[in-house]
Amino acid sequence: MNLAARLLKAQVLTPEQLAPALYRQKKYRGFLARYLLELRLVPPEVLTPFVSPYPLEPQTLEETGLPPGFLTQLALKHYFYRDSMSTRDLSRDLKLPEALTEVLVEHLKEQKFLYVKPRDAALQKQPHLAMQMRYTLSDMGKGHAEQCLEANRYVGPAPVPLEDYWDWVEYQTIQQVKVSKERLREVFADYVVSDALLDKIGPAINSGRSIFLFGPSGNGKTVTANCIGAAFEDPVFVPYALYVYGQVIRLYDEVNHQLAPFGAEAPKYDARWVRCRRPVVVAGGEMTDDALELNFNPILKFYEAPHQLRANNGVFIIDDFGRQKVSPRQLLNRWMYPLEIRQDFCCLHTGQQFAVPFDQLIIFSTNLNPYSLADEAFLRRIRHKIYLGYVSPDQYLEIFRRACAHNGIAFAPEAVRDMMARYYVITSRPLCACHPRDLVENLVDRARFMEQPPQLTSTELDYVCQTYFVKPMGITDYDAVEGPKAAA
Repeated sequence: MNLAARLLKAQVLTPEQLAPALYRQKKYRGFLARYLLELRLVPPEVLTPFVSPYPLEPQTLEETGLPPGFLTQLALKHYFYRDSMSTRDLSRDLKLPEALTEVLVEHLKEQKFLYVKPRDAALQKQPHLAMQMRYTLSDMGKGHAEQCLEANRYVGPAPVPLEDYWDWVEYQTIQQVKVSKERLREVFADYVVSDALLDKIGPAINSGRSIFLFGPSGNGKTVTANCIGAAFEDPVFVPYALYVYGQVIRLYDEVNHQLAPFGAEAPKYDARWVRCRRPVVVAGGEMTDDALELNFNPILKFYEAPHQLRANNGVFIIDDFGRQKVSPRQLLNRWMYPLEIRQDFCCLHTGQQFAVPFDQLIIFSTNLNPYSLADEAFLRRIRHKIYLGYVSPDQYLEIFRRACAHNGIAFAPEAVRDMMARYYVITSRPLCACHPRDLVENLVDRARFMEQPPQLTSTELDYVCQTYFVKPMGITDYDAVEGPKAAA
């Protein structure tokens, strides 16, 4: 039950008194409590008991926000796939309090869909286990469960109403999170990053809006985007699934949502929500236009959430922007409106359309020319554009030193400077941040083949540079470094 519903139920406000705050929330987005205080509709001391740092556990079936019929059907489907279950087992699977699952079981027993399963003789010797009544489906219950599965094959935790989801996304908005420079130094500790770059990244992160990382390939755009995602330390609550117009949308997934459990002294909260780190969703060249829409499975008959919905309250990284299967213009046109008003629209296969929150730090990362990807209207909506160029000679040497240390190779700065003079200065080749790592790894590969320990010498660097850098085919010294002559 969201904040507005709780206030109305407690008769703290009437619908007419609540209307101005709801209007402001719809217009400007944000948590409802903020507008209630700004408009002085509720004193802070009265509002405080209704605002909790975690979703409150429902005490009645009504407080789940779900129709009782939907819950009984979901319980039947759980029983269909299990030989027998106790009310405690059902509570664990539905993520609802035992008191509520007892109500569901009693209703199913009254409908003659469930009956008590006889105790197993082996369990009678263990009274602490046998004390739990276990129920199984009757023939009538199996038939009804099959009908429920024909309509919807979702079998999992009870979903959360869309209204409650809106409430929590606004409460946990990423736009209110502040990341300090010290925290940025921590997440970038393994990389060579200047303070000037951190001074650009910091305000962009704290804006919570959108970032455009661009520049030549191999200079840390992907690394920077992932470090930004790791910079957020505060947890958020993500629902297992959403309930919208009688349909189920599965939202939580173990790939994009990393658990952040409370620990030993966890408070009682609504278990339909998972406490996670702020999500970091990465979409690369494999992303299609279908990935941005609700994905309806015609066999299972429920939906999978699109990328941007899974990324709410977190970070959405579009890596190698411009190389996706969906065209840049199509993607940008799709998000022109959501970037402006922080809400998106989804459509069910039944034709019903509804609004969902669009609360994420979107990072576009590309090595293509920004003006070849987007027009001025879209670039205006991306608040922060950060150029990541080639590294300086000192940065190149430091990256090389760290790559050597990581691979257990003694660093020889003079050999590296000699290589830089011959392969960079003379050829006017720019210094890419990825080159030191690649060259050292090639050095290790060569040493493994030659069955000798890797060493950073000018000769060894010559060998790996000849097989790493590409030169025009017409150059006569393409393979200037020769191996031992074969015996005649």
